[in-house]
Amino acid sequence: MRHASRRFSAEGDFVERLEGRQRRELVPLDEIIPRLKLDRDDIVLDLGAGIGYFTFPAARAAREVVSLDIEPKMLELLSSRKESSGSDNVHPLRGEMTAMPVGGSSADHVLAAFVYHEVSSQKALLRECARVLRPKGTLTIIDFQKRETPIGPPVSERMPPAHVIRTAKEWFSLEARFETEVYYLLRFVKL
Repeated sequence: MRHASRRFSAEGDFVERLEGRQRRELVPLDEIIPRLKLDRDDIVLDLGAGIGYFTFPAARAAREVVSLDIEPKMLELLSSRKESSGSDNVHPLRGEMTAMPVGGSSADHVLAAFVYHEVSSQKALLRECARVLRPKGTLTIIDFQKRETPIGPPVSERMPPAHVIRTAKEWFSLEARFETEVYYLLRFVKL
């Protein structure tokens, strides 16, 4: 059974919401990317990559980044940015997070940044992440705290870290946890 993801709206000021000054201050890449513990040989799968907020910094730390998104408009912008930046190790790919069009055991690291709350079945998402990760591969989930924050979806749509940890335990072991007032970062290792 397929579990579709809700789509982040690629309308209005979506570029500003994804990469504007406020997001860069509240979700600082210089703090987050090192916490991923990427290796120069890693193949990273960036889920819900959008226009590449995490993709391009991850591409500087890894061998290859596959940027998965369901929204064609996002992938068009990401592809355009890839060409202008000369990031040959970035590969945009259209697909659902709960039914990824990639082979099993094909990624070293899966990054699910601010998308966990968007899928209709978090269990299906985590099962699919386990499928595409190599043995002992890592999964990083970053999402909004379940409280009012200056950015992010309505609180009613958010999932707390405890939900992620509980749902992931069938396939993953928690390796690291980091939290701010706005977001949490959970890094898991595939069992």
